[in-house]
Amino acid sequence: MTQALRTPTEIAFAPGQVLRVYGMRRSGNHALIDWIMRNAKGGAGVFLNNCRPGRDPMKSKSALSLFENGKEVEAKNLRAKLQKAGNAPFAVVSYEDAMPPKERKPLYDAPEQCIVIYRSFLHWSASLLRKIQGNTGYGPLERMRVMMQAMRTYNQMLGRVRDTDVVPLCYDDWVSDETYRRTALDRIGLPGRNLGLGQVQRYGGGSSFQGRKAEVADLATTERSMQMAADLEYQLVLWTAARDLDFMLRLADVFPKDAERLSKLLETATAQVTLS
Repeated sequence: MTQALRTPTEIAFAPGQVLRVYGMRRSGNHALIDWIMRNAKGGAGVFLNNCRPGRDPMKSKSALSLFENGKEVEAKNLRAKLQKAGNAPFAVVSYEDAMPPKERKPLYDAPEQCIVIYRSFLHWSASLLRKIQGNTGYGPLERMRVMMQAMRTYNQMLGRVRDTDVVPLCYDDWVSDETYRRTALDRIGLPGRNLGLGQVQRYGGGSSFQGRKAEVADLATTERSMQMAADLEYQLVLWTAARDLDFMLRLADVFPKDAERLSKLLETATAQVTLS
């Protein structure tokens, strides 16, 4: 029997199936989660957004959304949402800017699967930096601090996507390849066959470059690095990454084209310093 856990308001929550989803911000997490919810049995389930690692998801979540027939539905409060979800619902629990521990206990007394969503380093770092640059409270030093911290976790992610205890889902492949989306559904074990990309999600302010109002068909997600190429802060981020041997070895294993570009960038910069 599924063990019911209690929320701060003493509402029982006992899902029948759980997906733990980990990913860096600006990696397409919410686009893929929306697609996962649309492909759950009956397009129904509960999504607990941005939970704290190591804590009860119901107590640490930033938001809870209810899906029916593949669409988010409104309810007046948390209790109403959980009542509408019914007994033993499908549940997605997401964690941002964190990677799954290799030894972990199930969150609930229910079948559980762990997913890591990831994105090309060049496009991910461009998107994250652009998003941070939009925060007027951050100066150059604070932006670099945030980027370096995020890059440390991204480095951990490069190692985790090769581990057999997680299902890795690459946003770049997902957004550009319908066959990849179809195969991914089989890997996760979802019954639906909705291969659409859905709508731009409201979480995180939408696209770093085009905001919430952009249409999915208009998102140039594979052009983010090119759009930031002339930005000096972005160049500094890439140059710093290129000088880290451990990072470059992991990157070459997962995104060899990214590693090749960073290597050329470092060679060019080194040659310029030598000539000067």
